[in-house]
Amino acid sequence: MGRVEYAVISLRDDTYLEDIQETLGAFFDIGVNQWGVGGEALAEAFLASGIAREFERRNPVFVAGKSALDLLQIAAPFVAATDEPPQEARVSPSEEYWLGWILGFYQVRTGRPYRQVLDIVPFDELLGMYYPLHEAPEAKFVEVLDARLAAAPLPTRLKRQRELCGITQEELAEQSGVSLRSIQMYEQRQKNINRASAETVYRLACALHCSMEGLLQF
Repeated sequence: MGRVEYAVISLRDDTYLEDIQETLGAFFDIGVNQWGVGGEALAEAFLASGIAREFERRNPVFVAGKSALDLLQIAAPFVAATDEPPQEARVSPSEEYWLGWILGFYQVRTGRPYRQVLDIVPFDELLGMYYPLHEAPEAKFVEVLDARLAAAPLPTRLKRQRELCGITQEELAEQSGVSLRSIQMYEQRQKNINRASAETVYRLACALHCSMEGLLQF
């Protein structure tokens, strides 16, 4: 498969780089290890809540003006958790902290949206890069992740959200009322979900507990 192309943000100012890395590191460390939310679910909430987009824009209100605890409160409505996010927490040098820290570095250096990364490489697989890359130069992580992204086909958002919910195509068809064949064709890109009726996308989004936009391909 050919090299994956993506737009690089022209803004190369590193003014907020440390803020981004430290805040995202704490966000994933506290969210997983102290709040008890699964990494995949927290990563999806990071995307669905709009936090990821604000960090891509380097919005100072978010990257410098909000703590990890503030961000977890914003993400909370997008997480199926019985408990509220912690009000106080101590950040630890965990693998999850490293992943948030290095993903912040990667996004600033490459300009690639977080959604594109997490749609291709699941959270747990990224976390598995901790050994041996946590002691390697940051540029090595960029090199390795770029190669991983270029080698993999991009899964549809529909498939990723279905797998995140832990249901089969058959179960999704039953819960949404959308035919199994249509779901299979959307996931295999034989049919373009962007051209599906609003009702079809709405039914799928309701069954998968996500926004309609979250299922469209861009």
